[in-house]
Amino acid sequence: MKRYTYITLLVFTLIFFSCGEKQTESTEEKSDTNFIELTQEQFQKNELTLGKPEKITFSEEFEVTGMVDVPPKNRSSVTSYFDGYVSHTDLLVGDKVEKGDLLVKLKNPDFIKMQQNYVEALSNLNYLTSEFDRKKTLYEDQIIAQKVFQSTKNQYLNAKAQLAAAEEQIRLMNLNPQEIEKGNFTSELNILAPISGKISKLNVAQGKFIGKSEMIMEILDVDHIHLELDVFEKDLMKIQKGDSLRFEIPEISEESYLAYLRLIGAEINEDRKVRIHAHPSDRENKFTVGMFVNAYFDTDRKKRFALPESAFTEVDETTYILELVEQSDTTYKFKKVGVKSTAPQNGFKPILNTETINLDSKYLTKGVFDMVTITN
Repeated sequence: MKRYTYITLLVFTLIFFSCGEKQTESTEEKSDTNFIELTQEQFQKNELTLGKPEKITFSEEFEVTGMVDVPPKNRSSVTSYFDGYVSHTDLLVGDKVEKGDLLVKLKNPDFIKMQQNYVEALSNLNYLTSEFDRKKTLYEDQIIAQKVFQSTKNQYLNAKAQLAAAEEQIRLMNLNPQEIEKGNFTSELNILAPISGKISKLNVAQGKFIGKSEMIMEILDVDHIHLELDVFEKDLMKIQKGDSLRFEIPEISEESYLAYLRLIGAEINEDRKVRIHAHPSDRENKFTVGMFVNAYFDTDRKKRFALPESAFTEVDETTYILELVEQSDTTYKFKKVGVKSTAPQNGFKPILNTETINLDSKYLTKGVFDMVTITN
């Protein structure tokens, strides 16, 4: 009985020490996974690089949306004060025009009647002017009664007002009153460009009837474009006039452009947004009115210790960097260090828990992902 007890105790002891050795080996193996050793040849072959944390400016970023537009004074809807049929036009959407250029000619027989009315009003005033002067003299000499003079005076003032109205009508037709006085009547009137710019809309065709106040075409002065953006109420206190921002035109490219905040609206709309206006820093004509814009503001700017984005990798939801802990002529030894960080900016990521790392150490800044995943 004692013999069996002795054998059982011996086997238990062997198993205990055997498990202890395995547990020690497992702990050492797990501990070794925190370290990575490379040869000088491996380091150079993979073109790995080292670097120290440096202070980089980071900021919080929030996005707003909007579109490319022009100020109201740089957008002109061309209309006519008079009805008429289109007798001439050779413009297309996209054509450039200068202020005062001929856009369209409208034709209507009524235009001749208007010019005739002007000439008749002028002739009538000339007659009543001399009649007024003659009766004024007679009245001052007490030859005629005041009532007779007053009647002539009223007729004279009436004629003067009629001529002024007829003359203004002629000017609205873009006609020269002096030419009309000479009898040079025309059944056509010219519609001239009120501003310089590009034709953005066109509503004419040869022979088409255009009613007064009906839009003939629209002109945009694209030399003075701006961004119209909508900022949420919660972000309004983060911005102020003069702030810089970057924006993208997502439908055409991933290129970013710079702008500055010019105006902030005075009212929050029903969507709890405020309209703001920004001007692109690059004044070259790269943009088209109506383009959709994504814009980004940077706020709360702070300097933080950071490494290049390529120095970070994530394994099992933990972010790591590799610290150089030992270097010889033939080998490099790195230690995995868990860190906290945020999204990269300008190619760098911040290290938020700097108290857990050695800021004087060197860190692997290229090839980190490959090195870490190999050891896991």
